[in-house]
Amino acid sequence: MRIQTQNDIDQIVVFTLDNLIYALPVNSVLRVIHAIEIRPLPKAPDIIAGIINVKGQIIPVIDIRKRFGFPSRELDTEDQLIIADTGKRQVALLIDKVTEIQHISPQQYIDAKETIPFAGYINGVAKIMDELILIYDLEHFLNLDEEDELEQALLSKSK
Repeated sequence: MRIQTQNDIDQIVVFTLDNLIYALPVNSVLRVIHAIEIRPLPKAPDIIAGIINVKGQIIPVIDIRKRFGFPSRELDTEDQLIIADTGKRQVALLIDKVTEIQHISPQQYIDAKETIPFAGYINGVAKIMDELILIYDLEHFLNLDEEDELEQALLSKSK
């Protein structure tokens, strides 16, 4: 397990979810695609919306609305998926829209472990033009039980 530091995060991919702004370190993002059909994945954790097939690779889709306690909604044609690497696997995050790639300086970055230690899947906070943007740590986005459930669901799907 590797914890990212400010030295690792000099660019972030900024995205929206229900009109709120979030980000991921650019080095964990592989690509951004328009939303495609998501197939159900039985026995997966609640925050897994299902799976998609991207160039022959089966990728679990995380409904981050559920992680944040937002109400679920139907997939919209304008929605996007961020294909990202968690360090353990590739996942797709169902989001509203990627808005930009933003450079951040050390002065704009606040380490979350110092300011909000209870938020295990937040890596840091960037302050950009009076806006606070939470930067997520995908490596800790799923807890161990969810990781195990997802692994078992993917294994049973491949049989």
